Amino acid sequence: MKNLKLFNEGSEKIFTIRKICDLEDEEIEHNLMPHLHDFYSIFWIESGEAIHATEFVEYSLKADTILFVPPGLKHRMYIDQSVGGIYILFNEDFIQYNRKNHVPLKEYRLFNNPDFKSLITVIPEKREKLNNITGLIFDELRNSDDYSQEIVLNLLHLFLLESRRIFDHQYQGPKEDSDETPDKTIIRFKQLIEENYTTQKNVSPYADMLNMNPSCLNELTKRTTGITAGELIRNRVIDETKRLLFSSSTSGKEIAFQLGFDDPAYFSRFFRKYTGLTLKEFREHSRKKYH
Repeated sequence: MKNLKLFNEGSEKIFTIRKICDLEDEEIEHNLMPHLHDFYSIFWIESGEAIHATEFVEYSLKADTILFVPPGLKHRMYIDQSVGGIYILFNEDFIQYNRKNHVPLKEYRLFNNPDFKSLITVIPEKREKLNNITGLIFDELRNSDDYSQEIVLNLLHLFLLESRRIFDHQYQGPKEDSDETPDKTIIRFKQLIEENYTTQKNVSPYADMLNMNPSCLNELTKRTTGITAGELIRNRVIDETKRLLFSSSTSGKEIAFQLGFDDPAYFSRFFRKYTGLTLKEFREHSRKKYH
């Protein structure tokens, strides 16, 4: 089955649905390497097994599992044609279409949650309902007309709502003991980086937020992740720079200001120092490789 897209190349909106068994060899190879996207992804593993890994956690995706991947997340995935299921790609522009009361997907706990639980298990009584929804999406895209965009949008929302219902049911159990552990501290540190990396790039403010001494935070981070606290912060800034260079036409100067750098020239030197490439070289290389 071919890749079913709702929009032509160049459109700001993205929506694609596809059978996993239709993956090409080069796509499988690409997924094995750490990479990021500027769209949302849903992987429904109906049979077989896949592996999904981020900097934070690794998932084993067995049959009847649905994984939700937000944009801008560096990840890798072992998945091949032996796995049965589907995957859906879409972006915020598509979700916003014709929706006055749009809720940003970044607020969905499906895609963003503090425990990095971004998957659900499809129980038998829910499988048929979700299969019916995706079946209707496939049918709509095979025979698209002027109504298809809005119909597919509503079907996608229905799929997400049903998934959120499953997610809330599966993760409503009692909270774990709140005693701090190294893993919980690192998870909290990474959350704080995510919330503050554009304004705070030194270790001390994060240590203060965690009620820790900066040297203790550095030691804990090095022991837990293999790199220092400063490197974790810096890597997040570099990753966001790469994402913006890859997925937008924003200038290097604009990206510098967006990421909290007052001096664009310093920002350019900073990026080159830690990547070995200029901003322009990275943009040209990444687009040539992945487009």
